[in-house]
Amino acid sequence: MIQEANRDIERLHVEDLRRKWRKDQLDRVIHGIDDLLFQLEDLNLQGVDRTPGTLRERANQLLDAVPNREEYEYLRVRQRIVPMMDTLFKAQEILFRLRDPHRPFYDDEDGDEDDES
Repeated sequence: MIQEANRDIERLHVEDLRRKWRKDQLDRVIHGIDDLLFQLEDLNLQGVDRTPGTLRERANQLLDAVPNREEYEYLRVRQRIVPMMDTLFKAQEILFRLRDPHRPFYDDEDGDEDDES
């Protein structure tokens, strides 16, 4: 009886550690996207239209960190800054939903943009 209780406690402890580790991973990607969005917004305010190669590379790394990215065809790196920002916001929404499955859904008023990649 005591051994069974100890096994249950250990199992729950391991599950809790995994849950915290996954949340920390999601938080790191969310914060990375925030940083990238800040840089892109700054470029946008400066009138830059194209996403620089280094930022596209960083965006690709962050989007690769989104679990099951292949399920979301719109999560691809964009050449233009505003569509790239839209993609990153959508990626964050996916991550927020993974972190909190009870998060309310918000309608995408603009729909998916297919202007370019």
